[in-house]
Amino acid sequence: MTGALDFRPYFALLERRDGAGAVRHALGLIDGGADPVDVLLDVVAPAQEQVGRRWAEGAWTVAHEHAATAISESVAMAVGARIPPPEAPLGHVILACAEREWHGLPARLVGYCLQAAGWRTTFLGASTSPRQFARFLDDVDADAVAISCSVAASLPAARRLIDAAREAGLPVLVGGGAFGSDDTRARALGASGWARDARTASAVLAELVAAAGAQAWASELRWATDRARHAGADEHAEMTIRFAEFRASARRRWLDAPADPSGGPPDGSSLADDAVDHALHALSAALLTDDPRLLREASDWLTALLTARGERPDVVASLWRSVHQTVGEPLPEAARHLKTL
Repeated sequence: MTGALDFRPYFALLERRDGAGAVRHALGLIDGGADPVDVLLDVVAPAQEQVGRRWAEGAWTVAHEHAATAISESVAMAVGARIPPPEAPLGHVILACAEREWHGLPARLVGYCLQAAGWRTTFLGASTSPRQFARFLDDVDADAVAISCSVAASLPAARRLIDAAREAGLPVLVGGGAFGSDDTRARALGASGWARDARTASAVLAELVAAAGAQAWASELRWATDRARHAGADEHAEMTIRFAEFRASARRRWLDAPADPSGGPPDGSSLADDAVDHALHALSAALLTDDPRLLREASDWLTALLTARGERPDVVASLWRSVHQTVGEPLPEAARHLKTL
């Protein structure tokens, strides 16, 4: 099969919630000569991005998004069944999602891509408990771990998975939208490596496994522990302890903000709660990773989300002011990060 694959016919099936048709379409592409990996990454993945965009724009409800995602999960498994397991695996990789990370499809797609590249894979699904993860690693013969994280709120939980893997002596590859566009956050959390996308994951993983050695990983773990001692890490811990307090205070300040010109909160209380949570989780993750870019990413996302629902763009600036007024005095490093907005 020649030429780029077009995800739009597949997305049209998601719009109609035609699960059987979506599976037939994807398998038909393979029967027509398409590589299963290309179907996963050039059809299923971009269509799923459109699903998320439809929800963010307010065109779809959460239920619509979940229905489409369930179809894509089924399609991914059907396509993955067309990828034979390697006869002589390069190694065994355990794939997991951070706790409270419910976006399991990206990790599943990476797992199939790694299988196609010659790796034996075990996928643990969405939201993996660090304690259960550590026990699982004790019971299996693995060569590496791959951790997926799509939302910033799950980065602290991702670090706990990383710690568990490193304590087991395994190199850790991380990826996903929450890790950003370079390895800054991955290194800050103690990961061995970072992959930009599913297609590059195998090569990065091969380098990590080839370089693996108990002494090397122990040295890197000590470096990662020292790295986590920056001032922001201490403030992240305080934010975790006082999150409910900060949340209530920031929300109250935002609710009391003048409606004009600075902009008050959204009319819907649930949406207001979600927006405050998102801002505080982004700040907490920025402190943990010492990467203030997380705040700009969160601000852009909130602006798109709220304006799509009829709010003024300046309502997000009002939210950040409320957060700053809440945490600025007790958390000077947080105040420094917030000033970058």
